[in-house]
Amino acid sequence: MIKKLVITGLLVGQVLFAAEGDVTTVIKLANTVKSVAQTSEVSQEKIDEAEIKLREAIELLTSDSSIVGGGTNSADFVACYDFSYQKYYSGMSSSAAADKASTACKEGVDLEVMKFLFEKYYSGMNSVNAMDKAAAGSVKSMRGKLPLIKFMYEKYYSGMNAVNAADKAVEGAIKLKKRSIGCLEKLYPNYYSSQNAVNAMNSTVAGCSK
Repeated sequence: MIKKLVITGLLVGQVLFAAEGDVTTVIKLANTVKSVAQTSEVSQEKIDEAEIKLREAIELLTSDSSIVGGGTNSADFVACYDFSYQKYYSGMSSSAAADKASTACKEGVDLEVMKFLFEKYYSGMNSVNAMDKAAAGSVKSMRGKLPLIKFMYEKYYSGMNAVNAADKAVEGAIKLKKRSIGCLEKLYPNYYSSQNAVNAMNSTVAGCSK
């Protein structure tokens, strides 16, 4: 069932970001695919084949290897969409989930950061809110910062709940450059020798962001 619903969102979400030109017919066909898929009783083998063909259509529509303003390439978008759609769909309709997933992914994200943050936020929030927070914390500017986020999260989590620790880790990552992990590892033990974990991490971020 989930597989079928992923298929219904794939093409509808992606054609919205197709290259300039008249895509009216493509959008109508995509809507027809969505309608048919929701009531189809075909075998799993045929559903899998349909998904492959839809992904091929997505590749054609994004053959310039970019989506709106060069936000992200097609493969990255699809991977992000697949992940976020399923999280959103657990708490809303297929159409609403498709809209939310497309918006979350169209400008480009670090998917590994998104997955890490979702897991932490989901421990204290519903799936939709957790996905919103994870998307906001994994935007293009956060690419390559997963090691920083993991390091800061672990320190903050020792003194606060998972949601707040994730928020603080994202807040810190925004201030830091990708190559700051060495600075964090060097400064944190010195601050931690005389401060609690949260304050020590705050001081470390301040010191490494100068």
